[in-house]
Amino acid sequence: MNKFLLMLAVLFASTAAMHAQAPAANPPAPAASSASIPPAPTQPIAFNHKQHMQTAKMSCNDCHEPRGNGSTLAMPQPATCMRCHNTIATDNPDIKRVAEAAKNEDPIQWVRVYRVPSFVTFSHKTHSAATCEQCHGPVAERTAIALEKDTSMGTCIACHQSKGAPSTCDTCHAIMTKNGRPPFDTDATVLARLHIEPAGKSAPTEPAWHRSARATPRLSALAGFLYAPAL
Repeated sequence: MNKFLLMLAVLFASTAAMHAQAPAANPPAPAASSASIPPAPTQPIAFNHKQHMQTAKMSCNDCHEPRGNGSTLAMPQPATCMRCHNTIATDNPDIKRVAEAAKNEDPIQWVRVYRVPSFVTFSHKTHSAATCEQCHGPVAERTAIALEKDTSMGTCIACHQSKGAPSTCDTCHAIMTKNGRPPFDTDATVLARLHIEPAGKSAPTEPAWHRSARATPRLSALAGFLYAPAL
């Protein structure tokens, strides 16, 4: 009996050792890599947003100042940069170029990353309640800015509808006829191409189909008619 118990003990110990040395049948999967960021365009001056916002504690409006009534924001020019760099990092080659441009009153030809088409009316002042990150991504974490946020027509409409903001055509497209009404109210040819029933004579100034609750299918047709590119 003692020999039998000894054999069982040895067998149990050997089996345990084998399991301890064997590799796991299903090893844990490696962590998924973070989403890749699209390449940023080469700028005439290598501006590091992360350094300026996280280290220097600057805000967007320090460089992108509102213009006119605040509907647009200015792209920073040499005079703006030299407010700080007149004494900071003056030996940096890029800063030397900015200083020379400021002296000669030459503008910096920045490469636009986000561009709004000419037929779209967009006001930064109207959208001041939103954060810059909502449309431009985590700018404060980027050394260079790339087009990493979708600003298509569908995205804008979805955002407006989720926040209860107006999303009728004339919210972003100020297309008016001589009588002050959208051409789609009066042009039967255009209405037919868009498969839209003309508004009745008793319809209000803003036709029923023009309201956001019913506009989504027809807005898609409208975008195709206008050959609208991505915003």
